[in-house]
Amino acid sequence: MTLHRPDGVSESILVRAHPSLCEGWGECHRWAPAVYPLDDEGYIDIHMLEVPPERAVDAWMAARACPSGVITVVKLIRRDDDGNIVEESDADQPTLDNGLSVMAVTIT
Repeated sequence: MTLHRPDGVSESILVRAHPSLCEGWGECHRWAPAVYPLDDEGYIDIHMLEVPPERAVDAWMAARACPSGVITVVKLIRRDDDGNIVEESDADQPTLDNGLSVMAVTIT
């Protein structure tokens, strides 16, 4: 996750979560309960979500706080006053010398 912290005013973020990898620590919900709902067993209950600017900072911090690393900030999105996208920044994906993307998986 290399995107900068959203400004909380004009920048929303797109987050992706992987509920099947969630270990139930609850840090996401602790930092941003309105953004990251938990199911009855205490696991994250979303897959993809655009978080509005007023909640983006909390959502960004909660994604960074996840000990399991199951929440990824995919994009930073800036909109104009009419709601039109004026800028999108993708998260940087590590690449190999041959240009292929690298995917990190932690197996415990």
